[in-house]
Formats: sequence, C-alpha cells, structure tokens
Amino acid sequence: MNVASFYDAWNFIKTLTIHKIWNGFLLRMSYAVSKISGKNIHWGKPEFLSIEPVNLCNLKCPECPTGTNQLTRSKDFISKESFWGIIEQSERHLSFLQLYFQGEPFMHPQIYDFIKIAVQNKIYTATSTNGHFLTTENCQRIIDSGLHRIIISVDGTTQDTYSKYRVGGSLKTVIQGITNLTVCKKKQKSHHPFIIIQFVVFKTNEHQIEEVRKLAKKLNADRLILKSAQIEDYRNGNEIMTSIQKYNRYRRDKAGQYQLKRPPDFKCLRIWNGAVIASNQEVLPCCFDKDANYAYGTVQLKSLNGLFNGTKATDLRKQVWGEPTTRPEICANCTEGLRKSWYK
Repeated sequence: MNVASFYDAWNFIKTLTIHKIWNGFLLRMSYAVSKISGKNIHWGKPEFLSIEPVNLCNLKCPECPTGTNQLTRSKDFISKESFWGIIEQSERHLSFLQLYFQGEPFMHPQIYDFIKIAVQNKIYTATSTNGHFLTTENCQRIIDSGLHRIIISVDGTTQDTYSKYRVGGSLKTVIQGITNLTVCKKKQKSHHPFIIIQFVVFKTNEHQIEEVRKLAKKLNADRLILKSAQIEDYRNGNEIMTSIQKYNRYRRDKAGQYQLKRPPDFKCLRIWNGAVIASNQEVLPCCFDKDANYAYGTVQLKSLNGLFNGTKATDLRKQVWGEPTTRPEICANCTEGLRKSWYK
C-alpha cells in the first residue's frame, strides 16, 4: 500500500461510526442468512448510495444512453434542498456516497455544495468525471469541499484514439485538468481527493494500455484502473469489444454468442446494500436501471428507508435472486457476480 492509498483508507475509516458498522453487519448477516435459507430476509438500511446530480453531459459517448440521447427519463438537476433531505435521512447509516450516475456531475453548479454537505456529515464521498471541468479554480474548490475520491476518465493517450469513444472530448483539456488537480493538491499539502485515472478498454484503445500506465505515472495519479467495457449490444459480438480476454467482461459460448463471465446462480449483493437516487428523486435498485423502469418510488413522497425496505424493493430482490430466466431486464448486462470488472 502506497502513501496515497493509506490516506484514502484512513479517510474512509474516519467516517465510520458504531451505528454504520452495526448497519453493515445487519446487511451482511441478513444476506448470508437469506443465501443459506433460500428465504428473503432483509435487515438494515442502505450503506451505499449513488446520487445523480444531473443527467446531462457535454460528450456523446456511443455506449452511453445520456451521450446518445437514448435516456427516456426527463433531464433534471437535483436541488440542494432535495439533496440535503436525502443526507438528513441517511447520514447515520450511510458509509459510502457516489455523486454520479448518468451525466457529468460537474455540470451541476452546486456540486461543490453537495460534496461539502456529505463530507461535513462524515460520509465518504466520491465522484466520477470526464475531466473537462477541472480548471484551476474548480480544482481548488474540489479540495476545499473535502472530496475524498475522484475518478477521471482517460480512454486514450492520443486525441485520435481518445475521441473514438469520448466523442466531442479533448484529451489535452483532460490532461491539463488532471495536472491542475495534482498541482493544487500538492500546493495545499492535501491528502484528498484520491485521484484515479480510469481507462475503459476497447478494441480501439487496447494497444495503448502500456502508454496509459506511463501517462498516469507522469500525471502523478494515485491509481490507474483498467476497466472492462459495458457493451449494450454484446450477444453477437461488437466491433468495439476488446480482443484481450482479460479485459473483456464477455466470453463466447458454444453457440457462438457472447455471455457475461459470471455464474448463473449468483446472488446480487448490490441491491441488498444500496440504491441509486436519480436526479428527479426516484429511488432505483442499482446503476443498471438507467431509465428508472424498476423504481421503488420517490423520496419526495416517502422516506428513503421506507422505500428501501418496502414492498417493491422486497419483490424485486426476490425476482433478482430467482431463476435466471425470470430475472429483470436490468440484470442481463450487470457486472454483479463477475470476479472482476476492473484491473490495476
């Protein structure tokens, strides 16, 4: 473990309380009991949340429903009042908050306020960005906000390769943004945020894996993650699917079709421990419900914990844990149950 990883772990540990630890124990105990008994027994409140600040983006990535304008949900910015209400309901038991889902978080003008609210309530907070809004001023605001972790997408080491997926993006702008953040962090002698460069492996950029390792080191990132790509239309193969099997989350079966590399009888932990809250305040089971087709309800009308342990959530957990042929559509391309979907 390097120094940056140590401080990242310490920053997380500092946010833990007896109540959060007990809640985590209840969730895992009920998961184990349900798995062994075959009965749906759920205890605890969400320890993990992903809150979507906005579902708009400045890029047009071809496998993203926001970038391709295929997202059927309305375009929304979550309000500060709504965000504060969610934190008030969950700060006692929430251990990890992701401030992203669909869309670019830094397009929300109050994103820094959201981070501050979460951090001040002792919630470990992370966000993910395409890196186009990391001006020197914004980087200073990021550090001042107390953000614990930031993931920055760099899917190529040359503009030509980068723009094949990050359509409309500028690699030069992203690299300058990362430089701005690392310089600000060093100048402030800050141990946050933990900076992760994420490289999603496609056929179009797989030849640059070693180059991105060098780039991440040159930019003083704290970690590089090589992530397998989610392909919407994967069953018959896809031209952007990587040829390097290690970084491909799909494998070809005997019939010549591609399947996820996961056991058919996996028991989903993701919907057991957490939820996603869309920018319109709908509570969703997980990040694969991009169009909110399986929403539990809205926190405008009912409490988060009431929805998380309500009838819709219970019924969906039963369905997800049932026979593979009867699972919801959102499970078809889900990484839950995979041994790995990212690599260092």
